[in-house]
Amino acid sequence: MDDLRGMITFARVVESGSFAEAARKLGLGRAAISHQVKLLEDRLGIRLLHRSTRSLSLTHAGEDYYQSCKRISEEAEAANRRIQSLSDEPVGRISLTCSANFGLKRIVPLLSQFRHLYPKIELDVELTDEVTDLVKGGYDIAIRSGPLLDSDMMSKKICSTVRRICAAPAYLESAGTPTEPEELASHNWVTYSRHSGVLSLNRDGRSYKVRITGPIRTNNAGARLQFVLGGHGLGLLPEHEFWEQPKGNLVMLLPEYEMAPLDLFAVYPPGAASTLKVRMLIDYLAEHLSKAR
Repeated sequence: MDDLRGMITFARVVESGSFAEAARKLGLGRAAISHQVKLLEDRLGIRLLHRSTRSLSLTHAGEDYYQSCKRISEEAEAANRRIQSLSDEPVGRISLTCSANFGLKRIVPLLSQFRHLYPKIELDVELTDEVTDLVKGGYDIAIRSGPLLDSDMMSKKICSTVRRICAAPAYLESAGTPTEPEELASHNWVTYSRHSGVLSLNRDGRSYKVRITGPIRTNNAGARLQFVLGGHGLGLLPEHEFWEQPKGNLVMLLPEYEMAPLDLFAVYPPGAASTLKVRMLIDYLAEHLSKAR
């Protein structure tokens, strides 16, 4: 049993890239993780990892041994998923990643409610605007906006967000208020780093494409909102952010023109779908997010 525990821990360390990250995912102390790997090396009589203050790397023996440990780890996870799927109540740890602004506003409150309903669930939540590797990061679920890149991941649409062109009154007073799509290109924009830079609008069966640029670009939706409120330019915002502001803080522009909604997906590795806890959380998020404005 000590060997099996050590092998699974060793696989986690390799996949995580550090003892600290493996400890976080396993819910153990870093010293305990390091100790288990050291005991494994002592029992085998061979070094598996090259250690330095900044990085880890596999020895030649470690590379070969890791493949066996990986298979054992995957089998253990599969066995746990099969057992959990027979339970009527979700149990265990769920690791989830989501963008910071949307996560704080929408996902975290729902996770809090979900855990009140199912107190045997443990949550590991990472809020980041970077697109993370689910398998390498050990995540069960990622909340991402579409369209999704081709991958081996599974996905379920959980909601759609209507987007609106908005600006602060102070900006419009100095730069003028656009009334036609063609005028949008001459305005300053606060742009989102993952946006293509081309805005597509539709009205009465006619399509318009406008290239938008500006002095401020950010990868954080909360920062984008604050820059728009600060009068630095137009912004393409989720409609709920407009309605959440005190009346008069933002002006909605060209509301008669439609844009394709932004679809949000729960993305997860194929194996995660077989666990009751993951299925129930995804369904819970989809049900409650679809009711939100």
